[in-house]
Amino acid sequence: MKKIIIAVICLLPFMAKAQSGSFHYKAEDRYLYYGNVVEVDTALSVSDLYKDAKLFLTKLALVNTKVTTDDQTNGLVIASVEEPATFKTQTSVGDERMTLRYTVKLELKKGRYRYTFDNIIINYEDKDNRSNEHTLYDVDKGKGGGLLGIGRRKRVLTALDELFLKKIAVLNNTMKKKSDDF
Repeated sequence: MKKIIIAVICLLPFMAKAQSGSFHYKAEDRYLYYGNVVEVDTALSVSDLYKDAKLFLTKLALVNTKVTTDDQTNGLVIASVEEPATFKTQTSVGDERMTLRYTVKLELKKGRYRYTFDNIIINYEDKDNRSNEHTLYDVDKGKGGGLLGIGRRKRVLTALDELFLKKIAVLNNTMKKKSDDF
């Protein structure tokens, strides 16, 4: 009995790590997204932030970016994006391909802006080698990863999280200073 208790105590950190919720997206019921309100210099007008938002979309440098709403007067920019990405294999030796589709929404006010990356659809090959589309919620609810935390869905979420955090860093750096006329 003592050996079983000692074994459980030794494995507890691995099981806890496998189930950790260390991802940076926000959840409201079944709606998962990346988003926040960011304060910037109050000297930046809606027009200045609009130019910065357009510059950010240019910095993404993605071929499949379609601006669906472009309202400089009311400070709203919405774009639909489709981009290729990769996630690590189970052995971390190589990469597996996936395709992401999502919406970027930038709401601009004097001295602040709100960004939202939502409607995230992930397309990757499942265990049975079929390419399927999954919402972020569907991937999140199956992220357990097993005892060692190396499940496919968890690896997809880790790659996705890193990708969006990089985009958010580029966005914040672009929006915090006044850009030239764009």
